[in-house]
Amino acid sequence: MTRAYAVFGGVLHSDLVIEELPDAPLDAAATWRLFLAEDGEMPTGEALGSDIVYGDCRVRGFRSADTWSLVFDDTGRFDVSHDGRSITWFRPREASIHSAVADITSRVLALALHASGVFSLHASAVALPGGAVAFLAPKHHGKSTLCGALVLSGALAMSDDTVPVRIGDVPVLLPGIPKLRLWSDSAGRMFGLGAEGEAPRKHLIEELSAAQIQTSPVPFRAAYVLNPVASLPGGAVVAREPIDLVSATMSVVMHAKLGPILSGAESRDLLTRAGEIAAAVPVYSLQVVRDLSRVDEVARTLSSWHRSPP
Repeated sequence: MTRAYAVFGGVLHSDLVIEELPDAPLDAAATWRLFLAEDGEMPTGEALGSDIVYGDCRVRGFRSADTWSLVFDDTGRFDVSHDGRSITWFRPREASIHSAVADITSRVLALALHASGVFSLHASAVALPGGAVAFLAPKHHGKSTLCGALVLSGALAMSDDTVPVRIGDVPVLLPGIPKLRLWSDSAGRMFGLGAEGEAPRKHLIEELSAAQIQTSPVPFRAAYVLNPVASLPGGAVVAREPIDLVSATMSVVMHAKLGPILSGAESRDLLTRAGEIAAAVPVYSLQVVRDLSRVDEVARTLSSWHRSPP
């Protein structure tokens, strides 16, 4: 039975049950369609690049005249039509549904978005009264923690991990999957999750209410490249500095969700889109004191910078 789900500002009609996504009306027009097929062979298109999914598990990208493909070591092959509207999973018998859903809601849909001209950042994002802001950083730099603190101070959660940007005169961020994944110390302090003395692990925050989640596109007002520090002059808890256009473009490229995969022949297109974003959206280096007891101060300061539309 086909299901309909709301994600990334569109509607996914799927032959696969995806409990992690909110339902959409079945009669809603499909932005993407996900089909299931028997395990397929390796694609014959041009090899692009590869990336680490976790541990030794990798994903490789391919492009042919009418199809994009992602091939994961554990969940197999996903084909995306050239316009991004059709996705086919060639499911191996032993593949984990949980792992496949994680791949679909992350890199596979990011590839479908790329095919339609949307640039996806590896970032976390919230909506503030002055517009949407995104936090760019590698893992373990505090993106999700900062977004959690901002949501508790009144911001609306937009997406964690994959943040799509629709490019235009005023770029907009598309709402994604707002469920935060926080390490034990942050989850315990902000949401009261976890047991005292438990081994560090990630907690999925599902306690956000509908009133704390942004479900429509929002103008993209600022990108912050996180730089955790031990201290700042004068006892400040956060500071920002604008990044020049060339450096900003490279920062956006470095934090592209599909950057390592869309290399080779696709790298020029990726660079062009990153440059368009950097030219239209201020990009800052954000120095944040790495002190969980002061993260609320950081959130209040950031909120004060984006109180009203420019």
